[in-house]
Parts: sequence; C-alpha cells; structure tokens
Amino acid sequence: MAWISVLASVLLLYAVCSSETRHAIDQGDLVGSWKTSGGDSIRFFADREVRTNGFSDSGEESCGDGGVGYWSFYVAMDERGESLQTSPEATAGDFISVSLQEGSERECQIDLSVIDEGRSLCVADLDNVCATWARFTRQ
Repeated sequence: MAWISVLASVLLLYAVCSSETRHAIDQGDLVGSWKTSGGDSIRFFADREVRTNGFSDSGEESCGDGGVGYWSFYVAMDERGESLQTSPEATAGDFISVSLQEGSERECQIDLSVIDEGRSLCVADLDNVCATWARFTRQ
C-alpha cells in the first residue's frame, strides 16, 4: 500500500512540474470538430458519439486510421482525485476517454487532456498530460 502512495506522490510532482496543465470544459465547448496541423481530426457529438480520422501520433497503431466510437469525461471517485473513472453522465471535465470500435472483437481507447485553457486537446497517458506533440484545436 505504501508504494501506491509513493507512486501517487511522484505522479503529482510530475504533473506540477509539467509545462502543460489540464483545464475543465463543458460538454457544449467540447462538441464539434477538432483538428491537428497534421490533418488528424476528431468530432465529438452531444449524444457521446465520436468520429475520428487518424491518430497518427497517438502511439496506438490500431487507432491510426480512426473510426467511430463513443466518448466520456473522466470523473474523480475520491476527494483527492487519485481514482478516476469514466462517466457517461458527466457534463464537464479536463480528461476525456475516446473508445473506437476496431471490428467486432476489439476496442481501441485513447485518452485526451484538455489544455490551453480549453482551446486544445492532446493525447495523454498515465505519466504525461500530453504524451505527444500533436494538438487538436477547435475548428
């Protein structure tokens, strides 16, 4: 149990030292089209559907061509914000889960951080607010 506390402290320290910080946005500000300078795009719909065209810099080869799926905001399950879970009811957040269907057997998941005071999205992982250089901006 002590190692979890140490890990959480290290992740918190890293997040504080990171140049990127997350910013919460409302669902209404997320819905619409977002695009990278490289041409990858993602469109969020109010009914939680998502359509993507490529994630060339996501690190997820199976998501590289994009597709159709669903999205949801992550919510904190504890007061400290250390336990996160996706919620289909959440209407605001700073961390987004995108799940794309890859055929009938497989699903590809990508997490996105809301950055630049809500003006950009970036591919995230557990260790980094932004795990790649690519930034999606609202179109």
